[in-house]
Amino acid sequence: MATLILGRPPYDSALLRRIRVTVDGRRVAGLRPGRSASLTVESGQHVVQASLDWTRSEALTVRVGDGETVALEVSCPVRAYWQTWAAPSRALDIRRV
Repeated sequence: MATLILGRPPYDSALLRRIRVTVDGRRVAGLRPGRSASLTVESGQHVVQASLDWTRSEALTVRVGDGETVALEVSCPVRAYWQTWAAPSRALDIRRV
Protein backbone atom coordinates (compact mmCIF):
# COMPACT_ATOMS: atom_id res chain seq x y z
CA MET A 1 0.00 0.00 0.00
CA ALA A 2 1.00 3.64 -0.48
CA THR A 3 -0.20 7.05 0.69
CA LEU A 4 -1.32 10.10 -1.28
CA ILE A 5 -1.44 13.39 0.60
CA LEU A 6 -3.65 15.90 -1.17
CA GLY A 7 -3.27 19.55 -0.16
CA ARG A 8 -4.50 23.00 -1.09
CA PRO A 9 -2.61 26.21 -0.27
CA PRO A 10 -4.21 28.55 2.29
CA TYR A 11 -4.23 31.66 0.09
CA ASP A 12 -5.94 30.27 -2.98
CA SER A 13 -8.62 31.75 -5.24
CA ALA A 14 -12.18 30.53 -4.76
CA LEU A 15 -11.77 30.86 -0.98
CA LEU A 16 -15.31 29.77 -0.15
CA ARG A 17 -15.35 26.76 -2.45
CA ARG A 18 -14.10 23.20 -2.18
CA ILE A 19 -11.96 21.73 -4.93
CA ARG A 20 -13.05 18.15 -5.60
CA VAL A 21 -10.27 15.63 -6.13
CA THR A 22 -10.70 12.31 -7.90
CA VAL A 23 -8.29 9.39 -7.99
CA ASP A 24 -8.87 6.86 -10.76
CA GLY A 25 -12.28 8.46 -11.43
CA ARG A 26 -13.50 8.15 -7.81
CA ARG A 27 -14.12 11.26 -5.71
CA VAL A 28 -11.85 11.11 -2.66
CA ALA A 29 -11.73 14.64 -1.23
CA GLY A 30 -13.28 18.09 -1.19
CA LEU A 31 -10.52 20.51 -0.18
CA ARG A 32 -11.02 24.00 1.22
CA PRO A 33 -8.06 26.45 1.22
CA GLY A 34 -5.36 25.41 3.70
CA ARG A 35 -6.74 21.89 4.12
CA SER A 36 -5.33 18.48 3.23
CA ALA A 37 -6.45 14.88 3.06
CA SER A 38 -4.54 11.62 3.30
CA LEU A 39 -5.54 8.62 1.22
CA THR A 40 -4.26 5.04 1.26
CA VAL A 41 -3.97 3.58 -2.24
CA GLU A 42 -2.59 0.45 -3.86
CA SER A 43 0.97 0.83 -5.07
CA GLY A 44 1.19 1.44 -8.80
CA GLN A 45 -0.07 4.06 -11.23
CA HIS A 46 -3.00 6.37 -10.44
CA VAL A 47 -4.72 9.22 -12.30
CA VAL A 48 -5.51 12.26 -10.15
CA GLN A 49 -7.65 15.21 -11.24
CA ALA A 50 -9.13 18.30 -9.55
CA SER A 51 -12.43 19.99 -10.40
CA LEU A 52 -14.52 22.96 -9.35
CA ASP A 53 -17.93 23.30 -11.01
CA TRP A 54 -17.25 22.90 -14.75
CA THR A 55 -13.53 23.71 -14.51
CA ARG A 56 -10.85 21.13 -13.86
CA SER A 57 -7.15 20.41 -13.95
CA GLU A 58 -5.41 18.30 -16.50
CA ALA A 59 -5.18 14.68 -15.36
CA LEU A 60 -1.95 13.92 -13.50
CA THR A 61 -0.59 10.38 -13.62
CA VAL A 62 1.25 9.45 -10.43
CA ARG A 63 3.25 6.29 -9.80
CA VAL A 64 3.64 5.29 -6.14
CA GLY A 65 5.71 2.46 -4.77
CA ASP A 66 4.86 0.16 -1.89
CA GLY A 67 5.21 2.09 1.38
CA GLU A 68 5.83 5.38 -0.45
CA THR A 69 4.12 8.67 0.41
CA VAL A 70 3.47 11.16 -2.40
CA ALA A 71 2.26 14.72 -1.77
CA LEU A 72 0.17 16.57 -4.34
CA GLU A 73 -1.09 20.15 -4.32
CA VAL A 74 -4.26 21.33 -6.05
CA SER A 75 -5.00 25.01 -6.51
CA CYS A 76 -7.26 27.55 -8.15
CA PRO A 77 -4.86 30.19 -9.47
CA VAL A 78 -5.92 33.75 -10.32
CA ARG A 79 -5.74 32.92 -14.04
CA ALA A 80 -8.58 30.43 -13.48
CA TYR A 81 -11.03 33.34 -13.70
CA TRP A 82 -10.13 33.81 -17.37
CA GLN A 83 -9.61 30.14 -18.13
CA THR A 84 -13.07 29.34 -16.80
CA TRP A 85 -14.30 30.47 -20.21
CA ALA A 86 -11.23 30.11 -22.43
CA ALA A 87 -9.85 26.74 -21.27
CA PRO A 88 -11.99 25.23 -18.48
CA SER A 89 -10.23 21.86 -18.77
CA ARG A 90 -6.96 23.52 -17.63
CA ALA A 91 -8.21 26.20 -15.23
CA LEU A 92 -7.08 24.43 -12.04
CA ASP A 93 -3.55 23.33 -11.18
CA ILE A 94 -2.35 20.03 -9.78
CA ARG A 95 1.29 19.20 -9.14
CA ARG A 96 3.54 16.89 -7.19
CA VAL A 97 5.31 18.62 -4.29
